[in-house]
Amino acid sequence: MDNYKRAVYYVQNPFIKELKFNTIPISNFAQIHFYEVKRIFIALYIFSIAFIIVMIIKVLSKKNDEFGKNIINSFSKSTNIIALIFIFVSVSSAIDFDKTFYFFHKIFFRNNYWIFDPAIDPIINALPEELFAIELGLIVAVLVIFTIIIKILSRKIKAVRG
Repeated sequence: MDNYKRAVYYVQNPFIKELKFNTIPISNFAQIHFYEVKRIFIALYIFSIAFIIVMIIKVLSKKNDEFGKNIINSFSKSTNIIALIFIFVSVSSAIDFDKTFYFFHKIFFRNNYWIFDPAIDPIINALPEELFAIELGLIVAVLVIFTIIIKILSRKIKAVRG
């Protein structure tokens, strides 16, 4: 369990620079893959922080701000595409999670370092498929919440404009 926690903390914490396990080995390929996963998490954090900052500025801004309105409208248009993508991913995951998992890795990773051999990288035994399904569910849930917030703000802006 300690090694599992170390892997999760490493990919989620941008300030942890190196992944080391106490009781099991880790290959160079696994190190690279965990680093690539970490970069995805960091990108999601940056997007989330930028989104929150823009929303706070927009909410606190009392003036008729065209720049803020344009940002909200741009977010609103892009959320339609994001919503369609995540509906597709959710449905395909429900039908065949293994295939969806495979295609996700083919899209986001340019190598096969994500295919772990349990004899070389036993950490894979601590990362069951259900964990990845839960992570996907959490990511979809966060994006759905962002989408709803953006849509509500966009409608409010349109209502104010008349």
